[in-house]
Amino acid sequence: MDSPAPPASGTAQPSIAVLAARPAARTLLYCLPPSGLGPSYFSSWAAVLPPTVELRAVALPGREALADTPSWTDPAPLAASIARCISTDPDPRPYALFGHSVGALLAFETARRLQRLGHRPPELLALSGLAAPHLGTYRTAMPQLLLAGREGIAELLGPLLLDDADTVLAVGIPFLADVLLMLHYRYQDDQPLQTSLAVYGGRDDPLNPLPHLEAWNDLATMPTPVRLFPGTHTYPNDQREALLRQLTADLTATRTPSATDTR
Repeated sequence: MDSPAPPASGTAQPSIAVLAARPAARTLLYCLPPSGLGPSYFSSWAAVLPPTVELRAVALPGREALADTPSWTDPAPLAASIARCISTDPDPRPYALFGHSVGALLAFETARRLQRLGHRPPELLALSGLAAPHLGTYRTAMPQLLLAGREGIAELLGPLLLDDADTVLAVGIPFLADVLLMLHYRYQDDQPLQTSLAVYGGRDDPLNPLPHLEAWNDLATMPTPVRLFPGTHTYPNDQREALLRQLTADLTATRTPSATDTR
């Protein structure tokens, strides 16, 4: 597979935000946010996760602290840049990736990039609220959401994020960039992921029915049952504690003795 084109000179790059520094924690959890959002989406997770997990988030251009920089709309170089951030991190502790919605796609492509280049893979790849990419559903689902207007956007962002004009402006631009990113995405066959997988979803998510979530197992060597939670696409907002209990259990189940391996 060809390498993605490098970003133009001067383009803002993704970075890692440490949301809860825990030097004694065993595992680093890198979280990739849903459409239009940034690291603050995960800030409340620190109080729920156990002290064995250090919470980190990927900060993407175009949102929050990087709001004055252009958003990326090409998933291949974006995943390559995120993989570079992780693989060059000098911290030797084991790590996991979590992504919700478009964050799940970026987490998946980042993990594939890391494996392709021979870097140490995540102990767990946790994917939430997104159909498996080889099904080809993104190019039909995204236009339908846009045509549905405010109601369609609320399916992805939740109604509370649309009640304030400043929030609409701050979230709307990166949201549209993420829609373009999903429309630009083209799945390419690669080696199945050699890492533990966890898949989560909302029981009543109209965008990602159970069979579309189960299809993630086609792309990894260690299949997993899908864990469903009450709610729709935005279920993590209301099911935070239940989701993090399951994520913590999945992290514990995949622990290996390779904590000092180099990336």
